[in-house]
Amino acid sequence: MPKKPQCRSMNFSIYEGMLNRYKDSDDIRNACKKVGLNGLEVILAGESDQGKIHADMVNGVHLYFHIFWMDWWLGNYDRLDEEFESREQWIEYYGGMDREVYLNSLRADLDYAERMGAKYVVFHVAEVTLRESYIYEYKYTDEEVINASLEVINTLLGEREYSFDFLVENLWWSGLTMKDAALTKKLVDGIHSDKKGILLDTGHYMNTNCELKTAEEGVAYIHEMLDRHEELGLLDYFKGIHLHMSLSGEYVRKQRREWAENPMNFEEIPFYELFRLAYEHACFIDLHQPFIGDGVRKLIERIAPDYVTFEFQPATREEYESYAETQSRVLGYLE
Repeated sequence: MPKKPQCRSMNFSIYEGMLNRYKDSDDIRNACKKVGLNGLEVILAGESDQGKIHADMVNGVHLYFHIFWMDWWLGNYDRLDEEFESREQWIEYYGGMDREVYLNSLRADLDYAERMGAKYVVFHVAEVTLRESYIYEYKYTDEEVINASLEVINTLLGEREYSFDFLVENLWWSGLTMKDAALTKKLVDGIHSDKKGILLDTGHYMNTNCELKTAEEGVAYIHEMLDRHEELGLLDYFKGIHLHMSLSGEYVRKQRREWAENPMNFEEIPFYELFRLAYEHACFIDLHQPFIGDGVRKLIERIAPDYVTFEFQPATREEYESYAETQSRVLGYLE
């Protein structure tokens, strides 16, 4: 019988709304155990953990990220002036003009992961502006985003040695999409660390194909991607999974038809209102539903990850636990 992943985690944002679902740390531990999980993958949100998150509970840390950061990193300030309402606004949004602001935020998360004894951290390799998320035309190529991400990653990992694995995660925007195995190889080969790996987000990869209609089609689509990566000797780097399902092709096709007929006038929408709308739009694309269907268990067994996170976005604690229990039974984490 294939062994269970070392870390089986609940995705957990450390902010008041999530924390208030649980009485204390033992309540969180018991909630995980009940559904076949053994810890958390946390993301810091700038709020107190209310004393509810202890080191023994933290399997992994999802690092701080900006979805659109390339212009800031590369110093393309004129383009930022166009995306935001003013230069003052984007300086406030990012916390400054200097690259060190971004690096310091990531350093703080890495330090937290080290203090908490995390087994791994996760870094998004992606870029999309709010406007690009609607029009599906990107200024930066996948390779350009990968090159800039390598600069960030190697700057951080070159400063000190960490005990955890550093994993890179795919999205469906510019960057690491997993569609081109040669670019995945370039990214992995370019990371200056022996503790490197890939965290495959199954839902994000499904979002790269709006023709998928069933879980079984999603399984087959992911296997085809794994075949291409196996040819380049990359499967051993697949150390983690964000497990969920996203079959949102109908929404994407409808949105693109409506856009062609009646596009937004971005100039009329204040930045933070567009941010809200774009976030809602992304949530309609990235559904974060349980991955239930024929072949899901064999797919996960093929990858044989050390780390699996059930990355769902339920409205309530009870809904998450229902999703997670169903997912664990599919994978054999619960009898």
